[in-house]
Amino acid sequence: MGVEHFNKYPTNLLGAFKGNHMSRLISHNTLALATVSALLSLAITPAQAANWSDTSVGMRYVSDQSEPGVTDSVSKNVMTFTHVSGDNLGSNFFTIDLLKSSSIDPSNKGPGGAQEWYGFYKRSFSLSALTGNKGGYGVAKDLSLIARFDAGTKNTTFAPAPRKVRLGLSAAMPVTAGFWDVGVEVMKESNHNGIVGKDVKFSSAPVFTTAWAVAMGPGSFTGFLDIVGAKGKDGFGDETKAETLGRALYMFDIGGAKSGFKAGAGVEYWNNKFGCNNAKSFVKNSCTATTPVMLVEYHM
Repeated sequence: MGVEHFNKYPTNLLGAFKGNHMSRLISHNTLALATVSALLSLAITPAQAANWSDTSVGMRYVSDQSEPGVTDSVSKNVMTFTHVSGDNLGSNFFTIDLLKSSSIDPSNKGPGGAQEWYGFYKRSFSLSALTGNKGGYGVAKDLSLIARFDAGTKNTTFAPAPRKVRLGLSAAMPVTAGFWDVGVEVMKESNHNGIVGKDVKFSSAPVFTTAWAVAMGPGSFTGFLDIVGAKGKDGFGDETKAETLGRALYMFDIGGAKSGFKAGAGVEYWNNKFGCNNAKSFVKNSCTATTPVMLVEYHM
C-alpha cells in the first residue's frame, strides 16, 4: 500500500472468464452494482441532499505486497475513485480500486499480471442527528450506526469474487482538526474458490476498525486499521485466522491547499491476508507482508 502501465487493462475484466463462471460473475457484478446504485439513490434523496461532499481520484503504488500461494512479493499499481458526502442524518462513503499486479501474480489468461477491482459503500447514521442529543457520548463526540457493503473480483485461477456485509457502531473521537473514528462491526462474507470450483459462505466474524485523517505539521496523517476475526473454514476446508490490514500515510498539499493535489508516502501491513493461515501456508510467508506505499490524488 519498475511501474506497470494501466493500458494493459482489458475493456472488460470479466472477459477473462468463460462458461458458467462468466455467468456467475456477471450475475454477482450486476447484483453488486445494482445494490450500490440503489443505496446511493436512497442516500441522496431531495430530503437528504448532501450538505458537503468530496470526490477524488488517485494513483497508489505498493512494491511488496503478498498474495496467498504466490512465491514472491507482488508490486501493484492501483487506480482509486472515492466519494464522500454528509447530510442531515449522517454520511456516505464510496470507494473503488482498480488494481494491476506484476507478472509474479499472473492472470488466468497468460503470463501478464492479474487485474482486479474491489470497492465498498458505507452508510452511517448519526445518533446525535437521530436523537437530537448534542452533548456527545462519553469520550466520543458522536456515535453512528454503520452499514457497509463490499464487492470485488480478480482474473486469476482462484477467481475470487468477495461479497461482504458489515453492520456495526462507530464512535467519532475528539480531534482538533480532521477526524478519528473507532468502530466495532459484524461481517458476513461469501466468496468463490475457482481451484476447487465452488462458492464459499463464511461464518460471521467480528471486526475492529479505525480510520483517521488529522492535521499534523505541514501535512496530514491519514490511514485505517481493520482487524477481522476468524470466519470459519475456507474453500479448502482449512480454518481461517484473524486478519489484520493497516495502512498509514503522511500526505502533503501540492501547490497549496486549494489546488486539490495531494501526495504522500507511508506503509501498509497485511497479516493472514483473506484469513489465510500464514504459519501453515504451503508457500512460506505468502499471507503476510509489510510494504512501502506511495500515493498521489486529486480532489475535485
